[in-house]
Amino acid sequence: MTLALCLLGYSALVCVLGPPILTRLTAHGRVPALGVLAWLTAIAAVLGAWAAAAMALAVQVAHTWDLPMAHLFDDCVVAVHATADGSHGPVAQFAALFSALALIGFVAVRGVRVIGAVVRAGRSSARHARSASLVGRRLDDESGAAAAVVIDAPQRAAYCVAGRPGTVVVTSAAVAALDRPQLAAVLAHEDAHLAGRHHLIRASTRALTTTLPRIPLFAAADDRIAQLLEMCADDRAAGRHSRTAVLTALLTLSGATGDAEIRSLLPDTALGTSTLAVADRVHRLVHADSRTRRARGIPLALFAALVAAVPASGYLLVHFGMAGCLPFIH
Repeated sequence: MTLALCLLGYSALVCVLGPPILTRLTAHGRVPALGVLAWLTAIAAVLGAWAAAAMALAVQVAHTWDLPMAHLFDDCVVAVHATADGSHGPVAQFAALFSALALIGFVAVRGVRVIGAVVRAGRSSARHARSASLVGRRLDDESGAAAAVVIDAPQRAAYCVAGRPGTVVVTSAAVAALDRPQLAAVLAHEDAHLAGRHHLIRASTRALTTTLPRIPLFAAADDRIAQLLEMCADDRAAGRHSRTAVLTALLTLSGATGDAEIRSLLPDTALGTSTLAVADRVHRLVHADSRTRRARGIPLALFAALVAAVPASGYLLVHFGMAGCLPFIH
């Protein structure tokens, strides 16, 4: 039981302290790929802690169901409080079973909902990709980026949607406004999203936010990871083309209409060139310093390593000197 409580306490700590720390560390997008990894590590640590707590509590109850209740509660929590050393009766035994079933049910139901949301997002994205391919016309680019589908629309927009294969959609207004280097940079940006499978990350974080909206870590991660993925695609496009082309294309697309208007036209799973954190991305492109970015990435790497290492370290401490907290392991 103590293992489950420790895991739940750890997950609560990450959920509360993780968002402000990670938001501060990734505020300027110095190393966006590492920032995405740090956010995903925190999310994985919380989800893993929940699943492990449910399993630990189930195993604890199963191993001690036929034993006196002193064995069920004879862990470090009871040792500290020194409240019981005998049988607690059937009421306490039922409460322990109910707690285990409630935690297992919570994890199972939420897990099914998250998976269902990801599957539905994938189907919606695939339908949109097929519709765009039927309605639009192909635009082949010689730069090596993904071929795009041009649809007639007065808004300047470019975005990609996952499918088999993924599709890059560019409006006719965007094609008319961009020169050839800028258009190539935009296509490379969207191609970077598809090649990096960023849509899977976005679908997962969006599903977590929708399913568990009151968890601050998930809500903050969905918003921040979306911005960092755009920065990752900016860097990839700037590596294939000039940084100036990416910057001017971003300004051209974002200056036509407001972000809210453009985003209202796109499906939830779409990743658009000019829909998120335009000001921050422009600042990054103007003030590019790879050495500074690498130096700023050190705290991110340390935080991600700490979040991932704490559960493993806790197990080692228990194994080598605090085994009393885990009565069913030894």
